[in-house]
Amino acid sequence: MTLELPMFDISKPLSESSLTSLQDACKEWGFFYITNHGISREMYQKLRRFSGGVFGMGDEEKMKMGASNYTPRFIASPFFESLRVSGPDFYASAKSSVDAFPDQAKDEEFSELMKEYGEKMTELCEKIMKAILASFGDDLHHKYYESEFGNCHGYFRINNYTIPSEQAHNDDRQDLIEGLGMHTDMSCITIVDQDDIGGLQVRSRDGTSLMDIYPKDEALVVNVGDLLHAWTNGRLRSSEHRVVLKQRSFVCNRFSLAFFWCFDDGKVVFAPDEVVGGLEDARVFQSFTCGDYLRFRESNVKGKFEKVGYTVKDFARIEGRH
Repeated sequence: MTLELPMFDISKPLSESSLTSLQDACKEWGFFYITNHGISREMYQKLRRFSGGVFGMGDEEKMKMGASNYTPRFIASPFFESLRVSGPDFYASAKSSVDAFPDQAKDEEFSELMKEYGEKMTELCEKIMKAILASFGDDLHHKYYESEFGNCHGYFRINNYTIPSEQAHNDDRQDLIEGLGMHTDMSCITIVDQDDIGGLQVRSRDGTSLMDIYPKDEALVVNVGDLLHAWTNGRLRSSEHRVVLKQRSFVCNRFSLAFFWCFDDGKVVFAPDEVVGGLEDARVFQSFTCGDYLRFRESNVKGKFEKVGYTVKDFARIEGRH
């Protein structure tokens, strides 16, 4: 089933009706589209072209980038590998990961491109976060943006999903192959720029169905992550989602860029009373430090990458509260 999500022009202030629609989308699905975001197709294609060169290298060369920069296959999935670039100094992060490049000129151009993309996405996240806070009314974006979200930072993953052709065609009995299993994001918000293949699916609130979120021309997908879910006391939904590479007989390789905007590690995440509603027994999450939660998710337990299948509810929900 296809999910028809609202689309918002982020280049200008949202109207009252659009803010209401944004709030509804964040509560019901935790996903929406944005347009006029300033990320050109030319930049996306450049990133894809350079990244293709990285992913095309041998495994031994890719592993030289280091575990903090490169996630090989079989950590999250046999079909998923990822290059991570972290802010706020995106240039330095990219530079540290490309020592395996034999071409120094390409090394420099790649790092500059990563810097430009990271900075543009950071500005975009700030704009989106202010709009989400404004959707609550009561001037929340003026009250809480600087104090609560002013020190947020971002990182992005360049994701390459590939199914070996011999496996895809030999395993005809398997109707579906997951590129990345069901999970929530450990961010405040995530912005996804996916190719035209699609494959992104979100679980419905009642857990009975999976909805396809198809790529839209010139639009990016935004979703609420666990950190914002906790900060809003669960009012905004951090939805479980996954990536599918094979459905029935159709097999695809997939490329995407995912930018994760997070609190700094030392931030204590605790929903303001005004957001909770004033009644202490309405509070769903206890306070926690962002860094502690990230370490909980990132620690490999039984081979799980970022604890796929675990959420902030497993970490900080007050017992008996929903």
